[in-house]
Amino acid sequence: MITFRLRCYGIVLLTLSSLVSLAQPADREIVNQSIEWFSVTTNWKVSPRTSLIVEGQFRQAEFFQPMQYQFRTGAEITLNKHFSIVPVGYVYTWNYKYGEQPTAFKNNEHRVWEQVTYKHSVSRLKLSHRLRFEQRFLQTHTDNGDGHVVNNGYNMFQKRLRYRFQAVVPLNHAALDPKTWFVSVYDEAFLSWGEGVTFHEPDQNRLYGGVGYQVAKPLSVQAGMLYHMLIKANGAKQENNVGVQVQVGYNIDLTHH
Repeated sequence: MITFRLRCYGIVLLTLSSLVSLAQPADREIVNQSIEWFSVTTNWKVSPRTSLIVEGQFRQAEFFQPMQYQFRTGAEITLNKHFSIVPVGYVYTWNYKYGEQPTAFKNNEHRVWEQVTYKHSVSRLKLSHRLRFEQRFLQTHTDNGDGHVVNNGYNMFQKRLRYRFQAVVPLNHAALDPKTWFVSVYDEAFLSWGEGVTFHEPDQNRLYGGVGYQVAKPLSVQAGMLYHMLIKANGAKQENNVGVQVQVGYNIDLTHH
């Protein structure tokens, strides 16, 4: 039964990836690359309704070339069993030159973000919808012509809206109890606007399908295949990145101490 379910989710993932690929215009410069993404996320529960999110993202491309590293934090407030919000959060991102379409400079960024999440269940199927709004302050550099690079500071402002749909299915238990295997699938779409953005359609999509294990109540691990489509700000270039994503989650309940 578990093998059959895994095959079904694999077929769905491949079908969706194929549909996305068919929608790509022929006049855009498109490259195909491998990626290796890793993340560690912790939620520190500081009160019955409030948790502090602390997250590290370590993204590599083309066999472990640094692509993007991220540190994220924010306060998540649970409103009821379905809704939670993050009224404000902060991210610092290190952006690297990588792959077949490298940027001219390593432009890092400060980011402020807010989000709302809605969770519900259909039988054993755990569903979540996440809407995230980001205000991005990107670093820029210029070359003055003699090889000397000038750091202009974080002077480019962009905004971005993200929507993620996720489904999780426990396999050998009815709920995500300790020692439970599960299947996880998500799709996330991005829309950007602001300084330097001339492409005004959804410009990024992440499609993931994988298998996880709830080791204990606070600890889970999962790994799977990720398809990452990224259209550059002017719409003329695009990355199709396919590879592995590994995620570790560890939650800490400080209200019991």
